[in-house]
Amino acid sequence: MRRKWTLQRRLAIFVTLIVLLSLAVTFYMISLETTDTIQEQEEEIALNTARLVAGTNMVHQVLEEDVKVNEELQQYTQYVIEATNTDFVVVLDRNGIRRSHPNPDLVGLPFEGGDEKKTLETQEEYVSTARGTLGESLRAFSPIYNETGEFIGAVAVGITLNQIDDIIGTMLRPLYMGMVLSIIVGGIGAVLLARRVKSLMYNLEPEEIATVLEERSAMLESTKEGIVAIDNNGRVRLTNAEAKEVFRKMGVNENLIGQDVEQVLPGTKLKEVLKSNKPILDRKIRMEGFELLINEVPIRIKHQTVGAIATFKDKTDVAMLAEQLTGVKLYANALRAQTHEFMNTIHVLQGLIHLKQYDQAADYLARFTEVTGHETEQIMGNVKDTVLAGFLIGKQSYIREQGVDFNLDIQGSIPKSEDKDVVYELVTIVGNLLTNAVESVQSKDTKLVELSLRFKENELRIEVSDTGEGMNQEQQEKVFKKGYSTKGADRGFGLALIEQSVTNLKGHLLMTSDIGVGTIFTIYIPFEKQGDNEQQ
Repeated sequence: MRRKWTLQRRLAIFVTLIVLLSLAVTFYMISLETTDTIQEQEEEIALNTARLVAGTNMVHQVLEEDVKVNEELQQYTQYVIEATNTDFVVVLDRNGIRRSHPNPDLVGLPFEGGDEKKTLETQEEYVSTARGTLGESLRAFSPIYNETGEFIGAVAVGITLNQIDDIIGTMLRPLYMGMVLSIIVGGIGAVLLARRVKSLMYNLEPEEIATVLEERSAMLESTKEGIVAIDNNGRVRLTNAEAKEVFRKMGVNENLIGQDVEQVLPGTKLKEVLKSNKPILDRKIRMEGFELLINEVPIRIKHQTVGAIATFKDKTDVAMLAEQLTGVKLYANALRAQTHEFMNTIHVLQGLIHLKQYDQAADYLARFTEVTGHETEQIMGNVKDTVLAGFLIGKQSYIREQGVDFNLDIQGSIPKSEDKDVVYELVTIVGNLLTNAVESVQSKDTKLVELSLRFKENELRIEVSDTGEGMNQEQQEKVFKKGYSTKGADRGFGLALIEQSVTNLKGHLLMTSDIGVGTIFTIYIPFEKQGDNEQQ
C-alpha cells in the first residue's frame, strides 16, 4: 500500500509551489515592464540621435554636394555612434542612397530594409524594426531639411536587437538573483512553517486529529453528567447530550449555543469562576423543580483562562429516594430517643415502686405523661411537614439525653412548603444550629437551648439561642468559613453548610454573640406554602 505524504511534507511542498508561482508571475510581469521600458528608452535614444544629426549644418552641406564619400561626414557619424552607444548612423539622400555608413564600402549604395521609404516619401519621423546589413535592428528615421526648408534627405539611426537583448538581460540580472534567493528563503520558510504547524497540532496528522475529535466527542456525548462550557464572555460554547436532556426536562428546547450562561443556568457561578480562576465544587442548585449537583472549574490553556466548564448531575431521583429514607430515619431516631427516655422513666418508676413510694410514682408518671404528650402534640399539630415534625421530635429527645434543657416555641402553624426540597435544607439548618448550640453549653452551669419557629406572610423565621460561651468579633468574622472551628480538627463544616442552605433558599441570616452570655442565630426564609395547607 502506498504510504501517504505527511502533513508537514504536503504543507512544505504546497507553500513552496505557491512561492514559486507567485515569483514566476511577478518575474514575468516585471520582465514585460522592463522590456517595454528599455524598448521605449532605446527608441527615444535612436530618435533623438537621428534628430541631432539631421539638424547638423555639415550634414546639410554634404547632402547638397554631389560627393559619394565624404570623410568628414564619416568621422562625424562614427563619433555620434560612439557617443550615443548606437550601432549605426546612416545619412541618406532623397533617393535613399547612403552618404555615410559604419562600413565605408557600403557608402553610395541604396539603403536596405525598405522601411526608409516612409520617411523619404512622407518626410515624417518614425521608428521601425527591420533587417539590414548589420542584422535585425531597431531603426529611427528623421527627415533632413536645408536652410530654405527643402527636403534633402534623411537620417537612420539603428540599434541592433542583440544589443537591446543584452541591455534587457543586464537589467534583469539582479531580478534573477533576487528570484533565486526568494525561492531559497521561501523554501526554508515553508519547511519552518510546516514544522510549526505540525508542532501546534501536537505532531498529529489530520486523519489522527479527526479520529481523536470523534473519540472525544463520543466520550463527551456518552457521559452521564451534563456538561456546559462557556467562553470568556460568558456565552455557551458547548453542551453535551446529557445536558440537553436535563434542559429538555426543564422545558428548554431551544439551541443554547451562544446564549448567556446565566439565562440557561440561573443558579450557576461560572462567571464568578472566570473572574476568580478558582473552582467551585459539589454545590447544589435547584431549577424548575430539579436538584442538580454541580461542579464549576476554569479552563486554562498555557496559563491563561479561556473559559469555564460546569459538570452537573440530576439528583432529583436520588432526592426523592432520600426523602423516603430520611423520613424513616428521622422517625426511627425519634423512636430511639423516646425509647431511651421511656426506659429512664421506667427505671425511676421501678425504683419508686420498690421503695413503696406509690404517691411519688403516680405524680412522676402524671408529670412525665403531661410534658411529653404535650410536646409531641404541639409538634405534630403545628408542623404540617411530617419529615420536619419527626426531625424535631427526635432532636428534642436527643437534646434532653445530653442533659440540656430545651425550649421549643412554635408560633402558629408551620405549613408544608410548595417546594418539596425545602424541608431538607431546613433540616440541615435547624439540625446544625441545634447541634452547635448543645455543644456550646456543655461546659456551662446553665445549659439551655431554645428554638423558635414562626411562619407569617410567606416567610419562615427560625431562631436558635443558647447560653454557651459566645464568640468574640474575630471568631464571628471567621465562623462561616469552611473548616474553621474553635473545637479542634476535622470540625467547622456545620455553619458553612447552614450558610449554603440559606443561600440556596434565598434567605438571610443574622447572628449576635456575646462572650459569656451566648449566641443567637436568626434566619429568615421565603416560604411558599402548599395550596391545600388550610384544609390539612
